[in-house]
Amino acid sequence: MRVLITGATGLIGTEIVKLCHNKNIAVNYLTTSPSKLTKDENYKGFLWNPSKNEIDTDCIKDVDAIINLVGATISKRWTDTYKKEIILSRTQSTQLLFNTLQNNPHHIKQIISASAIGVYPDSLTNYYTEDETSISSSFLGQVVEKWEHAVDAFKEIGVEVTKVRIGLVLSKKGGALPQMAKPFKFGLGAALGTGKQWQSWIHIKDLASLFLHVLEEELTG
Repeated sequence: MRVLITGATGLIGTEIVKLCHNKNIAVNYLTTSPSKLTKDENYKGFLWNPSKNEIDTDCIKDVDAIINLVGATISKRWTDTYKKEIILSRTQSTQLLFNTLQNNPHHIKQIISASAIGVYPDSLTNYYTEDETSISSSFLGQVVEKWEHAVDAFKEIGVEVTKVRIGLVLSKKGGALPQMAKPFKFGLGAALGTGKQWQSWIHIKDLASLFLHVLEEELTG
């Protein structure tokens, strides 16, 4: 099996690549940086630039599935300009992948895309599942709605779609945990906010395993 991964050099992508190689799954990956290109048989890099609608179409050769992780971080200050970048970094890249499959021969059966639990409305009492139809009116809710809409388009060209709605990712190497841990190292740790805020978290290794499980079992939804 060979998969194409966007965001392969990021926090989550790096962990998924490790698992793929442990299971003898070859990886193609997309990058905007020529310095990050490698051409190993089980780890091949290809250039793309979603903002310019550019992609090396050889990236889909012999690929069975796509794992789509790319997107600007939401941890920076949300200026109006950066809000646009958060949305476009997800929708433009997804649209470019769609156009690439639509206009070139391939045998890709599935796209597994990262998404976020930010789609769900805030609540101290409700438990949300993937069957929930209401969408948060927050900015993150808008981001996820547009992102998932772009991913769902792959169904139109016969590609199965899976959206993995991710919460707070815990890892010593990055994400939220190192920042959350800083006050505790100085003896200043305490409950966040009022202490009543819900945090739906997942460890990076569990999340990577989840993506591999979806890939191997061809789960959709």
